[in-house]
Amino acid sequence: MTRIALLLGGAALLVVLVWQLGVSEIVDALARIGWVFVLVLLLGAAHQATRALALHACVLRPGLVRYRDALAIRLSGEAIQSLTLTGPVLAEPTKAWLLETRGLTLKEGFAATITEYLIYTFVTAAMSIAGLVYILANVELPPAIAGIAAGIICACAAYLLASAAAIALRFYLIGTIIASLARFGVLRGRLTPDMRWINQMEDLLLTILRDSPARLLTIVMMEGVAQAVLVIELFWLLRALDVPVQAVSAFAIEASIKFFDFAFLLIPLQLGVSEGAYAEIFGVMGLPLAAGFAVAFVRRLRSLTIASVGLAFLALTTRHRRHGVA
Repeated sequence: MTRIALLLGGAALLVVLVWQLGVSEIVDALARIGWVFVLVLLLGAAHQATRALALHACVLRPGLVRYRDALAIRLSGEAIQSLTLTGPVLAEPTKAWLLETRGLTLKEGFAATITEYLIYTFVTAAMSIAGLVYILANVELPPAIAGIAAGIICACAAYLLASAAAIALRFYLIGTIIASLARFGVLRGRLTPDMRWINQMEDLLLTILRDSPARLLTIVMMEGVAQAVLVIELFWLLRALDVPVQAVSAFAIEASIKFFDFAFLLIPLQLGVSEGAYAEIFGVMGLPLAAGFAVAFVRRLRSLTIASVGLAFLALTTRHRRHGVA
């Protein structure tokens, strides 16, 4: 019910934004994109393919999971996150289950999935800090906006420092959070966690984050490439919209939007919120608000197109699984 309420709220915000920005300006901006949408689709696919490489590298036992399996699992998770009201709450466990169907234990599947997601958030947080520092140094911001940007920088830095400390000290951070939720009664009944199982899974996770520096560096580089692909995508979208920006400005915009992606993660498709965040950031940068709206809209369309491919992979995998069980 909460997710439906958030979806309806986002839809209402979307209507307000369209009314304020003007339908004609938005339609004109979308029309200018034209053939560049094909390039956006290709770059979006490249982003998913690179993150699939990172997921494949997070599997500790070699040979069990092929890259094409990791790609299918990555796209299946994207389909669940984009096309359902459950978002990452169901998408990440589904990827762990699909890894189990490839021969891993469920514990190993969760370790690989969570490790890839954590490293992705590490790279994203570092990117957000760099982009917002650039904006604070080069753009005249209202005091309130500057304060929000500084707060986001501090939050991202605190997250990175806390994660680094947990990894260095081999501290069961995930287990501690889940145990706290259980202690306060948030998790009860069938949701009562098996802390021994969770700690063993976290041991596998820490094997990559702490005990395999070469593997960790490789995965970080893959996630960095995946983020760079999105910056390139944004740069070409801005060129198609006749918005003259340098590559560093495209990086700053992409880095700034990352925090909002996580902050509004529970809103289905980030409907309305994404358009509003892009329009706000474009306004701060002195760029047309309608162009920000158009970028958010086109990127959602790209995500839904790729998710539809993932849905086909998911249907094929579950059908084979049912036949195997039969």
